[in-house]
Amino acid sequence: MRKLFIIIALVLFVGSLFAGEMYDRAAEEAKAINERIAELDLPWVAGAPEALKQFEAHGITDLESVFDKWHGYRDLPEPAQRDIHKYFFADKATTRDAQIVSSQFLYFANSDVALPDYFIQVHTPIRNQAYHGTCWAFATVGSFESAMMVQKDGLFGSVTASPVTQQLDNYDFSEQFLSFHNIDWDVYIESAYDPTESDYIIQDASYDAGGNQHFSTYNSIRYGLPLEEDFPYKGFDVNPWILWNPVVDDWRDRVEKSTKTVQIYYGDELSWLGYPYESYNWAIKEALIKFGAVGVSYSVPNDFNSYKEGIYIPTTNELGGGHAVTLVGWLNMDAVKELGWVSEDATSVEVNDPFSGITWNATEFWVIKNSWGKWGWNGYYVVPMASKELYNFSAENGYGITPWMIEYRNMFVPIFEEAYTDLEDIDFNDDGKVDEQDYDLLVNAYGTSSTTFDISIPRDGYVDHEDIARFMLIANSIE
Repeated sequence: MRKLFIIIALVLFVGSLFAGEMYDRAAEEAKAINERIAELDLPWVAGAPEALKQFEAHGITDLESVFDKWHGYRDLPEPAQRDIHKYFFADKATTRDAQIVSSQFLYFANSDVALPDYFIQVHTPIRNQAYHGTCWAFATVGSFESAMMVQKDGLFGSVTASPVTQQLDNYDFSEQFLSFHNIDWDVYIESAYDPTESDYIIQDASYDAGGNQHFSTYNSIRYGLPLEEDFPYKGFDVNPWILWNPVVDDWRDRVEKSTKTVQIYYGDELSWLGYPYESYNWAIKEALIKFGAVGVSYSVPNDFNSYKEGIYIPTTNELGGGHAVTLVGWLNMDAVKELGWVSEDATSVEVNDPFSGITWNATEFWVIKNSWGKWGWNGYYVVPMASKELYNFSAENGYGITPWMIEYRNMFVPIFEEAYTDLEDIDFNDDGKVDEQDYDLLVNAYGTSSTTFDISIPRDGYVDHEDIARFMLIANSIE
């Protein structure tokens, strides 16, 4: 803890040397947060974000408006969340959002890879969403870029406590393009609650109104992503919409598309449904190792914007919006000791959650890549991983995993595969054509662990609606 106290003093001194009015205000807020951190004996440090100086250089001086833009993640309306739940857990196919949901694969642990004690996956450098509510696009692109390196290039992360060492600048795709293809939230929400509508109305809109990875991961399949150099990001244009701004005519020639999206379901709901902790926790770690960095989201406590270094635990139960980020790895107690964030004799970190009032002990921690430029721990932050103790408490009591934790929401990572151009995999009776007989064979194998009919991507060892959706996708693509 001594290192953290020294850092607090340095942060306050250095921050006072080059400051504008907005930065000064943020520094005062950070000072008050540090006093609260000291009272609670928490293992993190607050400070005024260096990124604020860039905003001031562009004439933006309203601190609240900056934080509003930083918190651009939006939850799906309740009817949409219920329909997705039914699709995955009640085997009730729905036409509502069906095309999007059928592109997603619900992932559970397969125990087919070794899990290191701590690990950071390869990923691209820290980006800056600047003065737009486009965190959801940056989280999606960050996951997409890492997944390209892992799945297409065969690259792999390391057992290290330093995420910066695993940065590779191999890919840089366009957040501007993905942000432009947001949805019209007013139309979507109105249709979700309209009993006369048989499906949600999903139409593109470029208004800077926040977003959700449920849609952006699908658009990575539907439209793909052009290169950043072909479609550059405009962070400080101060428009209420995202501009369409390709700088070359042939940008479409370099578009990359994913073909499916792995989804890891809400941890709190899985606990209530009786799924074991290991099935959930290992699924996140396996997905990181096998597929690449994972897009995650959470609700932002009001003190989080001032995070500088350490293991973040809220000092307040007040929230300031939603945020989407990219999960790049995890640490254990040995790793955080190496970083000097806890004492050498510590066996766990006590978490007093101000949202639930529950106290629990964390021994593992998520490492997360943010999209706020010069902010936090070299652009990253670290939070406690939901423990087995907390997960089981949630299962028994119906609460425990709270909104500031990434386990409270679902997670996403793209899958890349070769396009099917022939009858591969689905001509089950080998008669040279795909027809109802092949479909009937697949349906008859529903609920089994047949390797013949397990055609979902990635393969999961059993036959369910994912395999039927995959069959229809391939069959419909055959000319």
